[in-house]
Parts: sequence; structure tokens; C-alpha cells
Amino acid sequence: MKSFITQIRWQFVILYKNNLIAISIAVTAIYALIFYLIKDLPNVEPFLTLLIYIDPAIIGLFFIGLSVIMEHNENVLPALFVTPVSYHHYLLSKIIALSIVGWACASGMTLAILGFDVQWLHFSAGVFFTCIIFSLLGLFVVSFTTEFLSFMLRSIPLMLTFSLPLFNYFGLSDISLFQFSPIQGPLDLTVFSFDTQTEIWPIIWAYLSSIIWIPLLYFVVYRTFVKRIIKAS
Repeated sequence: MKSFITQIRWQFVILYKNNLIAISIAVTAIYALIFYLIKDLPNVEPFLTLLIYIDPAIIGLFFIGLSVIMEHNENVLPALFVTPVSYHHYLLSKIIALSIVGWACASGMTLAILGFDVQWLHFSAGVFFTCIIFSLLGLFVVSFTTEFLSFMLRSIPLMLTFSLPLFNYFGLSDISLFQFSPIQGPLDLTVFSFDTQTEIWPIIWAYLSSIIWIPLLYFVVYRTFVKRIIKAS
């Protein structure tokens, strides 16, 4: 446990040194400014949900990939993986550190706009799960390419694919299959955090869906990352 906490602290140092925390704050500030300028328009809550969804998704997907690419280019990975460090600790510490950053940014944006009038348990779970899922997606993509441009070109279509449940949320489609997608649970939790009238069963299903999907995705990503990145280092 001590080595895992040390890994998480080390990941924060890496994020800070690579200016990824500063970039996260800057992007969040831009989102908050956009929403502040339009907050008096009618029906802006869905737009806020979209911003809160996009922010941790981008932080998770792109920043974790960028972090691994930097370590690969600086030959950190071969040196790291000859040490007794646990592969699980390495991956989970990256995911948790970025999810904390994503949660902090989304919380700051929401506090600045809505104050404390939010159901914080559902909000935090929704944001955290969103960041975890997209971090796993980023690790999966970077397992197949450590070239930045190639990583971006492969990540964007996957991000759009995983975000298809947004079409249902905005009323542009009514596809029941999206209810079973990995991101539906976290998205629902984020939406429920702004609504005090939500029934209990949709909330339970949103948590259950997230709790089922995240370990499954982690299992696939872990095996892929170990085979293509760690064993090849």
C-alpha cells in the first residue's frame, strides 16, 4: 500500500513537471468562462453536463496517453520496469492521479457556476468514473502507438464512439443499446447530480453499470498494455 501511495504521489509530480495540471486548469477555466457567458440563456443545463463530461474525458484520454508517450520517448519505461514496481500500481496510480485532477477541475467549474447546489456523491462518482474509463481508453490506444500524432488520430474516433450515448441525452436519438455502453452509467450519474427528483433504480443501475464495466475494461487494457508496452520495453 505504501508503494502504491508513493506511485500516486510520483504521478502527480510527473503531471506537474510536464505542465499537464496547468493545462488542465487552463482548459477548465476556458470551459467555465464559456458557460458563464451563456448561463442566463434558457435550458443551459445540458450544455453544462456536456462540458463536465468533456473535461474529464479529455484529461483522462489524452493526458494519460501523452504521459506514457513522454516516458517512452525519454526511455523511462525500460528503466522503470526492471525495478520491482507492480504493473498494476503503475497503471492504477496514473489512472487515479488523472481522475483526481479531472474531478478537481470539474468540481471547480461546477462550484464557480452552480455553487453547492449539486448532489456531490453522484457528481463525484460520475466525473471520476468518466475519467477512469477514458484513461483506460487512452492506455489501450497508446499500447498500439507511441507516436503522438498517430495516438491522436486513433483516439478521437474512439472518443466519439464511446460518447454516442450523448445523442440519446440530447434527444437526437433513442437507441436502447446505448444504455449498455460503458459511459452510460457515469453520464447518468452526472445528469442525476443536477436533479433531486430522480428515482432510486436508475441511480442504482448507473452505479452498477459503472462498477461492472470498469473492471472489465481494466482487465483488457492491462493485458494489452503489458503485452505491447511493458514486455516490449
